[in-house]
Amino acid sequence: MTQIFLGLGSNIDPEMNLQKAAALLREHFPDIEFSSVYRTAAREVEDQNDFLNTVATCDTQKSSEDIYRILQSIEQSLGKAPPFRFGPRTIDLDLLLHGNKSQIINSKSQIVLPHPRMHERRFVLEPLCELIDPQFKHPVIKQSWEYLLEKTLEQECVLTDIAL
Repeated sequence: MTQIFLGLGSNIDPEMNLQKAAALLREHFPDIEFSSVYRTAAREVEDQNDFLNTVATCDTQKSSEDIYRILQSIEQSLGKAPPFRFGPRTIDLDLLLHGNKSQIINSKSQIVLPHPRMHERRFVLEPLCELIDPQFKHPVIKQSWEYLLEKTLEQECVLTDIAL
């Protein structure tokens, strides 16, 4: 069994879509656990609604490729169709970590493990540090999750009372 971490985000009916995504993820990963949910402003394209973000974890025997296909299927079932890159979305599901693997899952679509920008995003690191030992190190950068989080504290990330 390998521990995986998934990132979830939405800014179109975000609470409802995170709840739906969580339910669909539980069908594939019955023991999945979710962090707290955080509200963050859109980063790349700022003229859109705030996002709700969370991280989930579980142990699985599924391959990175199989997990990626499951996430894509859930995104499609929830109507993910952003009008442009970094645009509004019903759901965004990312495979952040698959154990300590460092690999390219799909070179055509640039899917890389660990997620190549997760260490720059407080909306990923804040919830991740709830579910992982913050002293563990990023498998590529070799810095602790706590240190990486501290480098992003200027980014707004507000804890909500939403539970998944």
